[in-house]
Amino acid sequence: MKSSEIRYRRLFEAARDGILILDAETGKIADVNPFLIEMLGYSYADFLGKNLWEIGAFKDVAASKAAFVELKQKKYVRYNDLPLKTKDGRLIAVEFVSNVYLAGQEEVIQCNIRDITERKQIEAALLNASAELEHRVEERTAELQTALAAINVLQEQVEAENLFFRRELRQKYQFNRIIGQDSGLRDVLRMAEQVAPGNTTVLILGETGTGKELIAAAIHDMSPRREQPLITVNCAALPGNLIESELFGREKGAYTGADTKQAGRFEIADGSTLCLDEIGELPLELQAKLLRVIQHNEFERLGSSRTVKVDVRIVATTNRNLEEEASKGRFRQDLYYRLNVFPLTVPPLRQRKEDIPLMVHAFAERYSKKLGKAITSVRKETIRALQDYPWPGNIRELEGVIERAVILCVGPVLYLTDELKILAPPASPSDTQTLEETERNHIIKILFATRWRIEGKDGAALILGINASTLRARMHKLGISRPQI
Repeated sequence: MKSSEIRYRRLFEAARDGILILDAETGKIADVNPFLIEMLGYSYADFLGKNLWEIGAFKDVAASKAAFVELKQKKYVRYNDLPLKTKDGRLIAVEFVSNVYLAGQEEVIQCNIRDITERKQIEAALLNASAELEHRVEERTAELQTALAAINVLQEQVEAENLFFRRELRQKYQFNRIIGQDSGLRDVLRMAEQVAPGNTTVLILGETGTGKELIAAAIHDMSPRREQPLITVNCAALPGNLIESELFGREKGAYTGADTKQAGRFEIADGSTLCLDEIGELPLELQAKLLRVIQHNEFERLGSSRTVKVDVRIVATTNRNLEEEASKGRFRQDLYYRLNVFPLTVPPLRQRKEDIPLMVHAFAERYSKKLGKAITSVRKETIRALQDYPWPGNIRELEGVIERAVILCVGPVLYLTDELKILAPPASPSDTQTLEETERNHIIKILFATRWRIEGKDGAALILGINASTLRARMHKLGISRPQI
């Protein structure tokens, strides 16, 4: 045997596909490799010299004969999925490829047979798994759709039931600079939210230091005018001879020292909101002009006869009882009625004791960051002492106390280094008090209202109408000194 024939024989016998060699003329099986014998279970003798249709595996005689005829004509035939039966009766699927080629001078047919039964089983399993998965997806989709429908119903119920809580949440962000959960404060904030969208004049009442300016700012921020800045005038901080030009503006040469033309706050606030802070301090002679602006949205600058038209919303604040002031002739009644369209009264801090811990922690955090300290908690005794204190200066006084405590604090726990004391005058002075006692009590009252600021635009000297040096001399004579907090 030639070496080439030996190599072919080895390949033939080692092939992992079943191989049949047929005589091209007669169709008789001339050779078969061991793998096909193993695959189908027939012996070598069972194959040799037989036609395909004489082997039980190729039991479809007509089909086998037709395949043989087609092969002779085309020299090639292929079946991707051909059923064969093994000698023991087991049905398998095979891939059957036959072609005709020359072996020396004779044509022979080589049939390659590959068992694809396992592959078909895997494909069938994959198809079944895919179908099962698709079915489960459909079921799960239906479940999710049902759940989504239920969620939509629940969402509608929650939205219907929690309208109040959503409003509270909106207020939390709309009033993010205002700290507190007191019911009285919440009522004020709720009313502020209701009045904000319109152009109604709002009068915010409350003691000094209660945060009236923050309520005014919140009303502006919730109004359609919020794109424009809020303009504020402190009526108590300006002398009477300057407040008119500050509010209404002036022409050049309107009075001595008026070297330039100046727009007033009403013109600057055109299209926005004007906050008249502490309007109870506005001089009587200017109240009539203010009333005209509020009623007719027009005024004249100082030194001009030309009428200026503006669109300004008024929000006023005061720590005075304007109704009582009007009854005593110290405030115009018609202006009071015009301002008092929508009054809001901010409760004093002594009526909001449950809010004091919130404010203490907020102020402590603010000043800790500002001063580079790491204060993480506040002593319970400190909170209790702060809640027991009457706070004549309200939130402004509390903030000052916490700032001082943060400055003096040497650890992570905030505490008060000084005892809180109040040196307030009697609520109703006795008829037997001397003039000196009455003067002393009145000065102390004003000092508490200004947080013991003596001079400057918010100082006690300006309110009392005396020089700061004169006030200090009177304090020294009457034995008045600031209490240590």
